[in-house]
Amino acid sequence: MEIRELIDKLCEKYPLDLQEDWDNSGLQIGNLDKELKNVLISLDLEEEGVDMAIENDCNLIITHHPYLFNGTKSIDFTDSFYNRLEKVIKNDISVFAMHTNLDIAADGLNDNLCQILEIQKPQVLELYKDPGLGRFGVIETTKAKDFAKKVKEILKANELVCYGDMEKEISKVAVCGGAGSSLFDDAINQGCDLMITGDVSYHMGMDYANRGLVIIDPGHFASENHIIYKLENILSKMTDNKVYTYSKEDDFRTFI
Repeated sequence: MEIRELIDKLCEKYPLDLQEDWDNSGLQIGNLDKELKNVLISLDLEEEGVDMAIENDCNLIITHHPYLFNGTKSIDFTDSFYNRLEKVIKNDISVFAMHTNLDIAADGLNDNLCQILEIQKPQVLELYKDPGLGRFGVIETTKAKDFAKKVKEILKANELVCYGDMEKEISKVAVCGGAGSSLFDDAINQGCDLMITGDVSYHMGMDYANRGLVIIDPGHFASENHIIYKLENILSKMTDNKVYTYSKEDDFRTFI
């Protein structure tokens, strides 16, 4: 099987044309016509992940976040950011990103977030778009603080930042993996009691909490890292080659 064959299967499920205009999903570097060896999946292109790929004879790394986003005018391999690029090139590894297309597509990142948090009857959160970003659905009525404990445990989040009345009884919940504060108005308009997303600024958190929306911010990493294990399961059914995952601990939100 060529690398391209596996990528085509994955893109059939999560089409690249679903990605946002500003996004850069797709091939980051490499040659899709090469024969596939093994595959490594990671949220980001990390140097440790590249090392793991090399150790396990992987010549394809699939990431959620694109490694190349903005225009690059100079590549200095002494820079730690580009050092991993040098390793990828020297070891003939292709890197492919599945970003907002994976967020938006059915059975993608946000549907998986609903599934693991047991949010039932998920629907697209983003108003007037289908497919669109985010999801919302229903849970058994519970206090926000009790649901927050469940979120922290299931997402393996180091810490949560919460805004709003944590004693509030909630039953309709919205989610958006990554940075989803742009969908707070959609959550309110969809009648949601609570929303889970990352990268929430203080002022936005307070403003929307004052409008009655409880917000749980587990961090960008924890809200998305779960998808690599879903992709592992999907890819293992698409190829006989070995599929590995690389993940850091959630050490991005340590409060001292």
